[in-house]
Amino acid sequence: MKAIISAFYKEVAPIIKHYNLKKENSPFEIFKNDEIIVIISGIGKLNSAIATTYILSNYDIDFCINFGIAGSSKFEVGEIFLINKINKNLYPDILYAHPFKETYIECFDEIKTNGNFNLVDMESEGFFKSATKFMPLENIFIIKIVSDNLVCFRPDNNFMDNLISPHLQNITSFIDSLKKTEKFKFNEKYLENLVTMYHLSKSQKEILKNKIIYLTLNNIPLPKIEFKATNKKKDFEKIKHIFKKFF
Repeated sequence: MKAIISAFYKEVAPIIKHYNLKKENSPFEIFKNDEIIVIISGIGKLNSAIATTYILSNYDIDFCINFGIAGSSKFEVGEIFLINKINKNLYPDILYAHPFKETYIECFDEIKTNGNFNLVDMESEGFFKSATKFMPLENIFIIKIVSDNLVCFRPDNNFMDNLISPHLQNITSFIDSLKKTEKFKFNEKYLENLVTMYHLSKSQKEILKNKIIYLTLNNIPLPKIEFKATNKKKDFEKIKHIFKKFF
């Protein structure tokens, strides 16, 4: 099952309608079917953390998504992003193919009406810290749509529908593409052969491991790498260049 955590109903109403989710009898506002469950957390880090903990403690969840709006002083209203960094030190592992641009977000306890931010919100940190207690990083996602350029306002239903509807197909297609990886087998032999052949360091090995996992999760065959070893640094750059065409 895939869980979506949003601060308020208006943010996720088009998704609820798309999947024909039915309201549950619960301490939280929850909508679900057999594959998708949406929980409305309320605004703020603490509320987001509590709702995330509740849903991941009480349901069998394979993937967890924080979906909602964010302010920005750099991007246009209506742009959509998959988050690759929260604040200064929280990093999702983005190992699944997706149709979104990526950027970082800063999370605060209060609404920001000035400053210089790529994206800013009040929920992502609480969501992410809670979700990481229950599942691997690569199964946790944050998707944000720019709703304003640091203006304090209350978006109505019509505004939210116009904001989200142009992206609904990409959002739902991405959600649908997420598959349980019970049979996922990381090709350790492939990695170790490259490490041995090109004398890779521990940090180079970890970088390469993530690339191999990305290809495997997205059913992309691993490339044949057979060039003659020369210099560790140059060889590693060549390996990365070979992998780069898949990203």
